[in-house]
Amino acid sequence: MVKVGTASSILLRVFFETADGGYYSPFVRDGFEVLPIPEFIGRFKRKEIALRFTYSRIPCRYGRCSLSKYLPVDYVLIGGSSYSVNEVIAHWDPRLDIGVYSDYWRYAGGRIPKSFRNCREGCYLFFVAGLAKYPHRFFSKPHGFTEIRRTFMRVDRGIYVVAYMEASQIIDLTEVARQYGIEVGGELGDEKVWEVVCSEFDERICETPHRARGIDLPVVILSDNYGFLKRPIPIMEWREGRRLLTNYSYIFGVRSFDDRVRYKVFNNLETRNIIKLLEREGAL
Repeated sequence: MVKVGTASSILLRVFFETADGGYYSPFVRDGFEVLPIPEFIGRFKRKEIALRFTYSRIPCRYGRCSLSKYLPVDYVLIGGSSYSVNEVIAHWDPRLDIGVYSDYWRYAGGRIPKSFRNCREGCYLFFVAGLAKYPHRFFSKPHGFTEIRRTFMRVDRGIYVVAYMEASQIIDLTEVARQYGIEVGGELGDEKVWEVVCSEFDERICETPHRARGIDLPVVILSDNYGFLKRPIPIMEWREGRRLLTNYSYIFGVRSFDDRVRYKVFNNLETRNIIKLLEREGAL
């Protein structure tokens, strides 16, 4: 059961989409899968760590498979440009299997609001994904990107709230470097920070691809209350070629078809209404 405190919540879109990936994650017979957005491995300094985040190492939520099952055999899109699937890893963040999300403060170019800095309880993150109803058993055999994309454009699809996370602890790695007097400008400076937070704080912090980038010191949110919703909540849909807002759009701050639903902030009252909605719909 989710309990609401006095702080705000945020809504973030974090999974495969048309620019990053090129299509939406799939509904499956028993629920839905979510595909982390792809990243080009050539941009990572510590490739031995980055290789831990290949799609073939991330298990499906349904069935005995890995998320590589849902990738094309040739390429995907990253920022609108094509990259071979052999050159990409998954930006597996948020980690909704262990309760971790990494980003930056909004004033520093990220999406974590300043109000979370003093959060003690009741700060929530709600995660959004694009989901599509591909033909039955479509992904039981491999396809090229063009075929997946063409199929995706023809099927019913939508943007859904799929998961939540309550912030239990917020750790700013830049602040950790300052507290421990670590000079991050050196070759191994940021790695020293990661070693400290993994050993002195919580080893879950190191289970995201941010550690592999080099000179990347995000704000890490740890959660003891997190998970996927029992059923996704639609906030925008495409049905039989028609784009529609849903009965849930307004409560999540979506008021037009031009809204790409990337970032929303909710106050305490709005957060309470969202929690009540999710409980009433049997999603929690």
